[in-house]
Amino acid sequence: MLRHILENGGVIVYGIMMLSVLGFAVIVERGLYFYKNERHSGTVLLEHLERFIVMGDRDRAIETCREFKNTSSVVMESIINEYTTCSIKGCNYEFLEEKARECALREMPKLEKNMWILGIAAHVTPLAGLFGTVTGMIQAFMAISTHGTGDPTILATGISQALITTAAGLGVAIPSLIFYNYYSKKIESALNDMEKNVVEFINFLRKQGSHEC
Repeated sequence: MLRHILENGGVIVYGIMMLSVLGFAVIVERGLYFYKNERHSGTVLLEHLERFIVMGDRDRAIETCREFKNTSSVVMESIINEYTTCSIKGCNYEFLEEKARECALREMPKLEKNMWILGIAAHVTPLAGLFGTVTGMIQAFMAISTHGTGDPTILATGISQALITTAAGLGVAIPSLIFYNYYSKKIESALNDMEKNVVEFINFLRKQGSHEC
């Protein structure tokens, strides 16, 4: 089947197949990343951290951040490190918010890594398939103008190329678009979860600091 597509789809099919390989590689890589790093709940992490901070066990809190492999845990660890340092001389909670924002900005490229490749595969392949359709039909009509309609195989070659490139483009674009939207939603959810948990955690530290005073 694949051999037939490559032999009869024209040059454009090779470009579509290359994008399909790249898109599939990104789908697998992002799937493994999200499974490994974003499967733990940031809300559960927050509950553990608040308990350890109340107990005064900040080392255990940092250790817990490293056990929870997600964006929230990385930002929370940076907050705890800064809170431990600044609490000795009085804590500036606005500074904690800035450090959390700085850490979050460093984490964003990890979430969005290679998504642009999947976006290209999702949006370019149907256009490439459409281009192949047009060129295939042009080839078919040129064959008619040159040889007439006496030999149907001449006409079939151009139409076959047009249909193959259309099918190949859609076959790559549909799953690529599905996974692109799915991973984009995962990224958005991870960032929203991180932002919510960071605000709650800093507010908790602020209350904790006022109680200690």
